[in-house]
Amino acid sequence: MINTLLKNIRQYIKSEFLVYFFACFLVLYRGVIYELDSYAFLSMEINRSSGYIIFLSFFKKIFGSYFEYPLLIVQLTINIYGVWILHTCLRRILKFQKLFSVLSLLILLAPLLYLHLTANKLQTEALAYPLYLIFIANCIYGLVRLQKKNLIYGAMVLLILIFVRGQFLSLVPIGLIVTTYMLIITNKRSYALVGLLFITIPFLSNLFDKSFHYYQYGHFVATPFTGPSIGAAVFYVSDKEDVVLFNSKEEREYFKSVKKRLDEKEWTSSFANTYDSISSFDHFRQNYVNICNQTIHEYGLQHFEKKGLSSDMQYIATDNLLLKMYKPLLLDNFKEWLKLYIQNIKASLGNSKYLLLHIVLFAFGILLLLRRKDLVLGKFISFVILCTFSNIALLAIATHSDKRYVFYNDWVLFIVLFVFLDRYFNTVPKEKN
Repeated sequence: MINTLLKNIRQYIKSEFLVYFFACFLVLYRGVIYELDSYAFLSMEINRSSGYIIFLSFFKKIFGSYFEYPLLIVQLTINIYGVWILHTCLRRILKFQKLFSVLSLLILLAPLLYLHLTANKLQTEALAYPLYLIFIANCIYGLVRLQKKNLIYGAMVLLILIFVRGQFLSLVPIGLIVTTYMLIITNKRSYALVGLLFITIPFLSNLFDKSFHYYQYGHFVATPFTGPSIGAAVFYVSDKEDVVLFNSKEEREYFKSVKKRLDEKEWTSSFANTYDSISSFDHFRQNYVNICNQTIHEYGLQHFEKKGLSSDMQYIATDNLLLKMYKPLLLDNFKEWLKLYIQNIKASLGNSKYLLLHIVLFAFGILLLLRRKDLVLGKFISFVILCTFSNIALLAIATHSDKRYVFYNDWVLFIVLFVFLDRYFNTVPKEKN
């Protein structure tokens, strides 16, 4: 009996080791990969993630022009560690058979090996993906094993994660939901303090961001790119008559110049109907970069450059201008914006069928919790689906459904499928006997 158990453990470790070894070999073989954003991080532009800028600058200062390989090794190590943490959590909590355990490992490693190449690229995903997995693992441990310390660890990881990539502010409400649930089922007031810790995260991350900008650039401001990101959708659905929404001469002039450019290039919703083969949302998605980066943002920088502002102040002033213009444009075009927002959510998950599938799974998870049947599975499904929804709900406001922003939850449906298959193959033999 003991010998058989040890043999199975050795076989499992061997299989797992081979998968990790294969992943590490491919990452190291590819080497460092540069994207367009990579150069902005290396040059420490003020409108890029403070967390990743600090991370990169550390390697540049230590290793100089030879920073690439040490950076690659550290990014690979962090990614492997994040995958290992969550995979170990899933294996222990869900009690996978060997086959499904190895398959789940491959699914979690997929972003390192295919398409996103998180460990290879000089982008925020290199840190954001493993940190996200570590956050998920700690919250699952906290939920299933009723371990408060894991929720505290999760909150600390989330603070770093948001500092690296702001889109994960969406996880703060999820942390509050989890701690509230734990407070109710355990009746321990100490969970209220954990909830308070989650509440402070947005303020702390904002303070860290502003403090770094003050230290590095002399401006106590948050990363100045929120305005262009959320402004793309409202400019896309706006029309020329919306110029009357603005009181200041500067806002009116800027709006007119941007709308002129967008209309000339046919990058607004009013031109979507002229293309029979694509929808208004597809038209927006295809031209998002043109609208956001090459028009809204670029025109703002040019506008403030003419006023004699420094490079950093151009970013800050453009961001502030667009944040002021966002609300009136949103309220005046809310119906069209809402349609675009809903389409963005659907596209983030793939299509309407996948959206429905996520809703059904979430309802199933809640049902398991309410009926108190298989609480582990109910907690797991409810939590990971909530995290998926929260991420895309925030992203749909600020950007389009690019896989670069939404791939963090691609493993969820696969793992849920593996759970169902694992449970099925575990019960069928018993039924036959």
